[in-house]
Amino acid sequence: MSYRLEVAFNLGHVGSITQLRDDIILIAENYGCEHSYIDIEYEGYRRTATRNHVVIILYFPENPKHIINFINFIKKNRKLYIESIGFDDCIFTLLYASKIYLNMMDKYKVKEYLSNKKKITNKDFQKVIKAI
Repeated sequence: MSYRLEVAFNLGHVGSITQLRDDIILIAENYGCEHSYIDIEYEGYRRTATRNHVVIILYFPENPKHIINFINFIKKNRKLYIESIGFDDCIFTLLYASKIYLNMMDKYKVKEYLSNKKKITNKDFQKVIKAI
Protein backbone atom coordinates (compact mmCIF):
# COMPACT_ATOMS: atom_id res chain seq x y z
CA MET A 1 0.00 0.00 0.00
CA SER A 2 1.75 3.07 -1.25
CA TYR A 3 1.42 6.17 -3.41
CA ARG A 4 2.85 5.99 -6.92
CA LEU A 5 4.08 9.26 -8.41
CA GLU A 6 5.36 9.74 -11.97
CA VAL A 7 7.64 12.74 -12.51
CA ALA A 8 8.80 13.52 -16.05
CA PHE A 9 11.10 15.90 -17.87
CA ASN A 10 11.88 16.54 -21.51
CA LEU A 11 15.34 15.42 -22.63
CA GLY A 12 15.61 18.34 -25.04
CA HIS A 13 15.21 20.95 -22.30
CA VAL A 14 17.73 19.55 -19.84
CA GLY A 15 21.51 19.87 -20.00
CA SER A 16 22.67 17.05 -17.72
CA ILE A 17 20.23 14.17 -17.69
CA THR A 18 22.04 12.00 -15.17
CA GLN A 19 22.61 14.86 -12.73
CA LEU A 20 18.92 15.89 -12.70
CA ARG A 21 17.78 12.26 -12.45
CA ASP A 22 20.11 11.53 -9.52
CA ASP A 23 19.11 14.77 -7.76
CA ILE A 24 15.41 13.95 -8.03
CA ILE A 25 15.90 10.44 -6.65
CA LEU A 26 18.09 11.69 -3.79
CA ILE A 27 15.61 14.39 -2.82
CA ALA A 28 12.72 11.92 -3.08
CA GLU A 29 14.52 9.56 -0.70
CA ASN A 30 14.95 12.46 1.73
CA TYR A 31 11.16 12.98 1.58
CA GLY A 32 10.54 9.29 2.36
CA CYS A 33 10.54 7.57 -1.04
CA GLU A 34 10.67 3.79 -0.60
CA HIS A 35 11.41 2.67 -4.16
CA SER A 36 12.09 4.26 -7.53
CA TYR A 37 12.87 3.35 -11.10
CA ILE A 38 13.34 5.14 -14.41
CA ASP A 39 11.68 4.78 -17.79
CA ILE A 40 12.53 6.56 -21.05
CA GLU A 41 9.64 7.26 -23.41
CA TYR A 42 10.35 8.03 -27.04
CA GLU A 43 7.67 8.57 -29.66
CA GLY A 44 7.92 9.85 -33.16
CA TYR A 45 6.51 9.99 -36.64
CA ARG A 46 8.93 9.36 -39.47
CA ARG A 47 11.97 11.50 -38.61
CA THR A 48 10.24 13.80 -36.15
CA ALA A 49 10.37 13.06 -32.43
CA THR A 50 7.05 13.94 -30.79
CA ARG A 51 7.93 12.72 -27.28
CA ASN A 52 11.38 12.27 -25.77
CA HIS A 53 10.98 12.18 -22.00
CA VAL A 54 12.48 10.55 -18.93
CA VAL A 55 9.85 9.35 -16.47
CA ILE A 56 10.86 8.67 -12.88
CA ILE A 57 8.42 6.46 -10.99
CA LEU A 58 8.54 6.96 -7.22
CA TYR A 59 6.77 5.04 -4.46
CA PHE A 60 5.93 6.82 -1.21
CA PRO A 61 4.53 5.35 2.02
CA GLU A 62 0.85 5.41 2.84
CA ASN A 63 1.18 8.55 4.98
CA PRO A 64 0.22 11.46 2.67
CA LYS A 65 2.53 14.04 4.29
CA HIS A 66 5.61 12.54 2.54
CA ILE A 67 4.17 12.77 -0.96
CA ILE A 68 2.60 16.19 -0.36
CA ASN A 69 5.97 17.64 0.71
CA PHE A 70 7.63 16.16 -2.40
CA ILE A 71 4.86 17.51 -4.66
CA ASN A 72 5.48 21.00 -3.28
CA PHE A 73 9.17 20.62 -4.13
CA ILE A 74 8.42 19.42 -7.70
CA LYS A 75 6.06 22.34 -8.34
CA LYS A 76 8.96 24.76 -7.73
CA ASN A 77 11.13 23.24 -10.49
CA ARG A 78 10.05 24.37 -13.96
CA LYS A 79 11.83 21.55 -15.80
CA LEU A 80 9.81 18.86 -14.02
CA TYR A 81 6.13 18.05 -14.16
CA ILE A 82 3.88 15.46 -12.58
CA GLU A 83 2.33 13.02 -15.04
CA SER A 84 0.23 10.97 -12.66
CA ILE A 85 -0.39 10.08 -9.04
CA GLY A 86 -2.08 6.93 -7.86
CA PHE A 87 -2.58 4.75 -4.81
CA ASP A 88 -1.67 1.09 -5.08
CA ASP A 89 -3.59 -1.11 -2.65
CA CYS A 90 -3.77 -4.34 -4.70
CA ILE A 91 -6.06 -2.32 -6.98
CA PHE A 92 -4.51 0.79 -8.51
CA THR A 93 -6.54 3.98 -8.02
CA LEU A 94 -5.58 6.88 -10.29
CA LEU A 95 -5.86 10.10 -8.28
CA TYR A 96 -4.41 12.60 -10.74
CA ALA A 97 -3.43 12.55 -14.41
CA SER A 98 -1.95 15.41 -16.41
CA LYS A 99 -3.41 16.41 -19.76
CA ILE A 100 -0.42 14.87 -21.54
CA TYR A 101 -0.98 11.61 -19.67
CA LEU A 102 -4.71 11.66 -20.48
CA ASN A 103 -3.97 12.09 -24.20
CA MET A 104 -1.83 8.94 -24.13
CA MET A 105 -4.48 6.85 -22.34
CA ASP A 106 -7.25 4.82 -23.97
CA LYS A 107 -10.46 6.81 -24.37
CA TYR A 108 -12.59 4.50 -22.21
CA LYS A 109 -10.02 4.74 -19.39
CA VAL A 110 -10.12 8.55 -19.61
CA LYS A 111 -13.89 8.52 -19.20
CA GLU A 112 -13.57 6.12 -16.27
CA TYR A 113 -10.93 8.35 -14.62
CA LEU A 114 -13.01 11.52 -15.06
CA SER A 115 -16.12 9.89 -13.57
CA ASN A 116 -14.20 8.34 -10.64
CA LYS A 117 -12.31 11.57 -9.91
CA LYS A 118 -15.48 13.24 -8.68
CA LYS A 119 -16.36 10.31 -6.40
CA ILE A 120 -13.19 10.26 -4.28
CA THR A 121 -14.21 10.52 -0.63
CA ASN A 122 -11.03 9.45 1.18
CA LYS A 123 -9.65 12.46 3.10
CA ASP A 124 -5.99 11.50 2.50
CA PHE A 125 -6.59 11.20 -1.25
CA GLN A 126 -8.28 14.61 -1.28
CA LYS A 127 -5.26 16.17 0.51
CA VAL A 128 -2.90 14.78 -2.14
CA ILE A 129 -5.10 15.98 -5.02
CA LYS A 130 -5.39 19.41 -3.42
CA ALA A 131 -1.58 19.66 -3.15
CA ILE A 132 -1.30 19.58 -6.93
